[in-house]
Amino acid sequence: MNIGIIGSGNVGSTLGEIWAKAGHQVMFSFSRYPERLQTLATQIGSNAMSGTPAEAVNFADVVLFAPNFWLAQEAIAQAGSIAGKIVIDATNPYRWGENGSIVRMVGENVSGAETIQKLMPGARLVKAYSSFQPNALRRSAERSLDRRLAIAIASDDEAAKTLVAQLAEDSGGRPFDLGSLRNASLMEIPGSFSSSDNLTLDAAFKQRLQVLGY
Repeated sequence: MNIGIIGSGNVGSTLGEIWAKAGHQVMFSFSRYPERLQTLATQIGSNAMSGTPAEAVNFADVVLFAPNFWLAQEAIAQAGSIAGKIVIDATNPYRWGENGSIVRMVGENVSGAETIQKLMPGARLVKAYSSFQPNALRRSAERSLDRRLAIAIASDDEAAKTLVAQLAEDSGGRPFDLGSLRNASLMEIPGSFSSSDNLTLDAAFKQRLQVLGY
């Protein structure tokens, strides 16, 4: 599968490397230092390359959207139309405050993913990969199947959700369905799944039952 990555910081670079090693083709884009993207791609090997956000979208079967939230509109402007594409939103709707505190950038009654969806009309948005540190995935892949990291997925598009679930497995995790895109807020601080670095699938199912009743 071709995966275009918009936002190639810690989340984007880690997932891109893992997916490339799993046999997918990845294109890194959107960095303050574009030359670092080419270096990253070269280090990963033949399954990785770099380009602009627009090139990444054109290349992609699936887009991983992982810039800092405050740069989302800039990244989308550089990407152009993403209508019809499956997009994995891995952003968190926060910025750092002056005193080191976390400042929420969207209203309390809406998820960051719903905000991103409005900025990407026609995109088939799936929320995932925003509730744990990327290195948790590296540790997860080394564990037995029952101890691997649970990866929450929320979307209003069932077919897109199924495809992203396969990518979650390819990245060394265990996907589990968190329902509609509105439930993406559960992956955002202070949501029930907002800090899940060591959450196994069994524990995730129990937690989902407590929070959502199924």
